[in-house]
Parts: sequence; structure tokens; C-alpha cells
Amino acid sequence: MDFWESLPASAAQALRGKGSVRHYPDGALLMLRGQPVSGLLVLQRGRLRAVTGGANGEEHFLRWVEPGEAVGMVTVLTESPIQMDLISSGDSQALWIGRELVLEVLRSDAEAGIAVARFLSARLSEAVDLLAARSQLRLDDRLLTALQHFAQRNGEPLPEGRVRLFLTQEELARAVDASRQRVNQALKRLQTQGMVELGYRCIDIRRWPV
Repeated sequence: MDFWESLPASAAQALRGKGSVRHYPDGALLMLRGQPVSGLLVLQRGRLRAVTGGANGEEHFLRWVEPGEAVGMVTVLTESPIQMDLISSGDSQALWIGRELVLEVLRSDAEAGIAVARFLSARLSEAVDLLAARSQLRLDDRLLTALQHFAQRNGEPLPEGRVRLFLTQEELARAVDASRQRVNQALKRLQTQGMVELGYRCIDIRRWPV
């Protein structure tokens, strides 16, 4: 969801005018899980990886953050710690807007407040989708649910209704709590069924199960 398009034009203009542009190199840690965040980040260029950690110290991939997306709104409103790590994947650029500046705009514009409520509802729906994916017992079911989730969030439309995901098998394995070897075997089964096509650091979704 493009954060700017979700807001009334006046609120979007006000927030853009209050922010400062920041640049991040590949691998930079923008937000650290469990730590407070002092403002809202809106990605302008590049790509960010949202991850969390498991009990064994392994990284669990949650999703990509694409240009136009905002991160940190919940922490701005509640002053609670962020619940994920946010890492730059390649060089990136973002607009950083301090907490009090965001709250100032929301207090003065009721429509902006409603737009933010819709924005957060969409984020909650995403979280429920990910929990549903991880609660399924069969790996193939977890994998299909995760692929559908990432296709809706980060997919690139292709001709004939196909969708391309720029997602590695390692990242997908971390998303469904399985080894890369098992995910590779499951993807090959889906490829044999004509549902996906595996490429270099990408997966093409050809069709979904009926």
C-alpha cells in the first residue's frame, strides 16, 4: 500500500514538508527489534527487508518493504518498541518524519486519522495472513499461503496473469520455518505441477490451485 496515496493530499503534503531525507548503504540496520522508534519512515528508493529472529537465532523473513511504504506508525502512536528488524537490501533512501511532527498532522486532520486507521488495518490483515501460513501443518500448504501473501504484497505482474516474485528460496524458507532443502523440494513439486517456474533469485507464479 502506497502510504502517500492513502492520505488526504493536504496531510501528505504536510508530512512530506516535515520530513528529512536519509540514505542507507546495503546491509544497514534501520530499525532494531525491541527498541523504540522515534518517528515514521517512508521508503523513497530501494528495498528493505523486514525480519524477526527465532529462538535458535535464525532470521525469519517477514516481507519486503517497497518504495512508498511506511514503517513505524504503530510505534509512533503507542510508543511501543518495533517488533522487527529493518535492513536495507542494497542502497536505499527514505524520508524520516519525527513522532511529534506526525502526531501534529494527525491531530489537525480527522481524515488523515481515518486514513491511518485503514493503513494499520491492512497491516493487521497481513500479520494474520502470515500467522495462518505458519500454522498450517503441511509444508506445501504453508508454502502456497506464503507465496500468495508475497505475490499480493510484492509481486510484479507479468503477461497471461502470471506474477513474478523477486524472492530467494532461502528467504522463503525463513518465512515458512523450514529448511532451504525442503522448500526447494516443495517448489520443484509445484513446478512439476505447472504452478510455478523457478528462476535466478526469483519465482514466477503461473497459476494458483483451483
